[in-house]
Amino acid sequence: MNSKPFIRKIIYIAIIGALLIPLSMISRPETRDSDGNIADAGGQLSVLREKHDLSQAKMSEIDPASETMKLASLGLRGVAVNMLWMQAMEHKKKENYDQLASTLQALTKIQPSFVKVWEHQAHNLAYNVSMEFDDYEYRYQWVKKGVGFLKQGIPYNKRDHRITDQLGFFTGNKFGKSDEKLSFRRMFREDLEFHDEMSDYIEPSLYDSAYGHDNWLMAYHWYDYSRTLVEEKSCRQMRSDLLFYMWRPAQLRNQALGILAEERPDEAVEDIWKRAASEWNDYGNQKISNTLGVTVTLEEMSKFEADIKTWREKLDALPPREGSDEASIGEIRQQMMADLINDQQIPEDEMAMLELSSDELNDQQSRIVNDLKETLGQMEAELDPQLVLETRDEDRFEANKIVGEIAQLQRKMSTIGRNADTVNYGYWRARTSSEAETETTNAHVAIYDAEEMWRQSIYDDEYDFDYKTKTKTITKRGAITLYEDAFRKWDDVLNKYPDLKDGVFVQELMEKANVYWDMLKITNREWPDDFPLQKLIDDRAANGEMDNLPTTEMLEAMRSQRESNDEDDVESAEAPAEKTTEDPPKKDTISEDTPAEKEEPKAEKKVDTATEEAPTEEAPTEDAPSGAC
Repeated sequence: MNSKPFIRKIIYIAIIGALLIPLSMISRPETRDSDGNIADAGGQLSVLREKHDLSQAKMSEIDPASETMKLASLGLRGVAVNMLWMQAMEHKKKENYDQLASTLQALTKIQPSFVKVWEHQAHNLAYNVSMEFDDYEYRYQWVKKGVGFLKQGIPYNKRDHRITDQLGFFTGNKFGKSDEKLSFRRMFREDLEFHDEMSDYIEPSLYDSAYGHDNWLMAYHWYDYSRTLVEEKSCRQMRSDLLFYMWRPAQLRNQALGILAEERPDEAVEDIWKRAASEWNDYGNQKISNTLGVTVTLEEMSKFEADIKTWREKLDALPPREGSDEASIGEIRQQMMADLINDQQIPEDEMAMLELSSDELNDQQSRIVNDLKETLGQMEAELDPQLVLETRDEDRFEANKIVGEIAQLQRKMSTIGRNADTVNYGYWRARTSSEAETETTNAHVAIYDAEEMWRQSIYDDEYDFDYKTKTKTITKRGAITLYEDAFRKWDDVLNKYPDLKDGVFVQELMEKANVYWDMLKITNREWPDDFPLQKLIDDRAANGEMDNLPTTEMLEAMRSQRESNDEDDVESAEAPAEKTTEDPPKKDTISEDTPAEKEEPKAEKKVDTATEEAPTEEAPTEDAPSGAC
């Protein structure tokens, strides 16, 4: 009895020994010759690792220090990782930033292929630690450390584009959108040492523009690096199509916007916008798949609308079932739509707007028409299955097929609509297209020049006056005149590209209009009746978007109040005069023999004579506008 357990152990050991033979054959490593070529492919596991790029050498570089630390943990790597994470958080809490950097280096040696380690700690350095310093130069240095730390993770994750995605995000947003962006971008342009560090992956000449090295253009090439990994090296795509293909072209518009905030626009900025518009249109034609497997392009919306209209025309052309009073399914649709419209109580004036062209609609009417089209489209979609029941039995299969095609197109349109709203595709398509026009560049130039005069507190035009010809020659245009010129140019741009009215740019334009109004108040001027953007202000106010600017209704109310006050002033001025002429006692008390009274008219006469002898001295003062130099 006691020998049975011993025998079982011997059997188990024999089985284990026997299994080691096939396991060793399967896991046998490959061997290479002196030239680095594969001499023996090794076992089946080695072949599979090589085929699917699963080997450590394929996934990342092999770091001897990293492998040594893994072995030294004696299987307790998870415990070591947790301890290092806790130390990193403690160093950050106590502001021991040098020890924090050392701890992070040790952490990456134990987890070199864990992307979140690199992402999280690089963000910690660039965003959290950098904000602990008051001096922007120190902040810049810690942002650089965060970017440099993240770059160290590329060799250990060379088939994972998330590292380069984050490098693009840090380089663009931290240098280009932080509170210190003007200083950061200036330092970035002059930081040759940093450019040399990044040259291992991106050549500095690639992001050197007419304005110097640009952080947004560098971000563009980091995202391009990610596209190369996925499209050319067959690496796994870790982001959704919608965002993965959007990041690269978005950096070009950010580059142009950054330059507009710093420099006087010129042809170089216009060329950047043209390139941004071209790449954004390419993005609109890029095939994008969602999680449900629906593949669309953002530019297919109008095509699908036309296809739906064609399918519905085929459905409407079918004859109705026997006993129907209508001649076709189309007539039944019209009657059912009329009933739904009556049930919804849609106003007739709104329905009449559908007959107007886009040029005849103001902004508020355009929004009403868009909402109405969406409502009517939903009604049409609800009617399609009902109309199938109105067809003849022999046409029922064809009708169901048509409705199925319409439903599939509607699902694609819904996907496009959600995706387009997520990335604000329509607005940026209009914005990049409009900014590529010379007239838009001229409008930016006018705004820039107006703001320059405003910063110098030169509100009115400066001019030379010729006293002989009574003519004046403007030598320098003031901020008020330049703003009015800029608003006229922007009004032309907004009328050509109405989609811009729904974007953030209009809000910035309204802020500039507020600056213009403040200058009018300072110089005691009234808001002009022919203000170029008055219609836009009225439309925004009607939609509840108050910009603290006077609407047409407010201007009329102020004008009526002013006229009423003027009438009151005239009445109050006339009343004392009538009382003086009708008061005989006061007139009788004045003595005509008083010497002073006799000499007073002579003095008045002298003044009048002097005034008549020098009329030219007052003429320039009357012609000169308020506040002129």
